[in-house]
Amino acid sequence: MKKASMQDIADRVGVSRCAVSLVLSGKAKDKRISEALSNRIIQVAKELNYTPNELARGLRTGLTKTLGVIVADISNEFFGELVYHIQQHAFELGYSTIVTNSNEDPDEMLNGIYLLANRQVDGIIMVPTNNSQNVAKRIVSMNIPFVQVDRFIPGVDASYVILDNFKASYDLTEKIYESGYRRIAMFKHKTSALNGRLEGYIKALENHGAYRPDLVKNINYSSENEDIEQAVNDLFMEQGIADAVIFQSHELFFTGMRFFRSKGIDVHKKVRVACFDKTDALALVDFPLLYVEQPIERIGKEVVSILINRIKGTPYTIQKVFEGSIREI
Repeated sequence: MKKASMQDIADRVGVSRCAVSLVLSGKAKDKRISEALSNRIIQVAKELNYTPNELARGLRTGLTKTLGVIVADISNEFFGELVYHIQQHAFELGYSTIVTNSNEDPDEMLNGIYLLANRQVDGIIMVPTNNSQNVAKRIVSMNIPFVQVDRFIPGVDASYVILDNFKASYDLTEKIYESGYRRIAMFKHKTSALNGRLEGYIKALENHGAYRPDLVKNINYSSENEDIEQAVNDLFMEQGIADAVIFQSHELFFTGMRFFRSKGIDVHKKVRVACFDKTDALALVDFPLLYVEQPIERIGKEVVSILINRIKGTPYTIQKVFEGSIREI
C-alpha cells in the first residue's frame, strides 16, 4: 500500500501542497489559513493515515528527531528501566531513540558514539565508563550535544543527571551503624564512576572512628565471581571480621548472596545487608535488607529534557543531582 503524501492530502482537500505543509507544521495562523480549512486538512491527514517523512524533514532542518543512548550494561535491570523512561519521555516530545551498550568498556563506548553519529542523531545521552576522559574529549570535538546520566566524568564541562551518591551512601552507612553494627564492609566495583558511594561510606564511619580500609573489597568486572567469593571468605567465614556489608550495586548484591547462602552465612540475624537500587527481584528477599531507591523515572525525564533543550540551542551546562530514598525489607 502506497504511503500517503502531502500531495495526496492537498488533492483530496483541493488546496496547494504548500497549504498542507503549513497546517501540518503548525504555521496555519501565521499564514492566515482559516481554522475551518486547517481542521479539514488535519482530518483528511488522519483519514489517509499520513505520517511525516522524518528523513526529508531532517534534510530541511538539519535535525532527525532522534536521540542516541549509550548505557554501561543493558542487561542490568537498573539501566533497562532507565532506558524505558528515557524512551517514553523522548516519544512524548516527538523523538525516537537508538540504544547502544558499552559493556563498561571505553573503546566500545567510543564505537557507540561513532555509530550514533553516523545515524545522525541530534544528541546523545550516555552513561560514562571508567577511564573515558578521552572519549568525552572526542564527543566534545565532534560538536554533538550530549548529557551524562548516572555518572559523570570529572573535569568535563558537560551537563549531567545523577544520584547524590555521597549522601545516599553516608545515610545508609549511618543507619546501619545506628542499628548496632560496627564492622561494616563495602563491596565495590573497581571503578571511579561511583566513588561518591565509597566516600560517603568512609565519611560516616570516620565520624564514629570506625573506618577500616581492610573492610573495603574491590571487585573487578572481569573476575566478579572469584573476587566476591574471596571477599566473603576473607570477611565473613569462620570468626568473621565484619558484621555488615553494603553492596555498591544490586549486581554485586545478588552474586554476593549466592556465596553467602552456599557457605551457610546467616544473613537473617548475624549479618546486616544493604545495597543500592530497587529491582523486581528484591521482592523475593526473605531476610532484613536495606536498599537505596533512586527516582529513576524522574532522572530519565530530566536527562531527556536537558538534552532536547541543548539541541534547541540552550548554551549553559546543567548539573542536576537527585536524592535517593532508603527503604527496608
